[in-house]
Amino acid sequence: MRIVSLGLAAAVAALSLSSPSQAMAYKDGKCAVTVPDGWVISKSRAARPDKKIWVSMMDAPTSAEIVNVELGLKAVKVSEDGRFIVLVSTASYGGLTNKQYHVVSKTSPSCVADVTAPAGADEALARQIGMTLSVVH
Repeated sequence: MRIVSLGLAAAVAALSLSSPSQAMAYKDGKCAVTVPDGWVISKSRAARPDKKIWVSMMDAPTSAEIVNVELGLKAVKVSEDGRFIVLVSTASYGGLTNKQYHVVSKTSPSCVADVTAPAGADEALARQIGMTLSVVH
């Protein structure tokens, strides 16, 4: 397995963790992200043990296809650079308002990491996890 775009060392730095032993990879199909150690990984997502933050991923042939789906679901594009397009939306689960960060890789094939967190303090961590997205070949 070869991971393109972001190595574990860069992911550890992005998540402000002190060592790789505090991070773990979550892979789904052609997509991978790095999450803090101790997260619970299931068939459909990786989640913090308290289940307040979670990430799921999917892939598509192009980033344009993913962006069109996310925009159709009322996500708003907030940034774009050479590697990623970042969109944000809000959703309500259990009476709480959550932010959803949709980080789309500008690769072919493309991946999206949908990271959901309660609005507020955990938003920065959600975005950081999304930014560790990579395509696995």
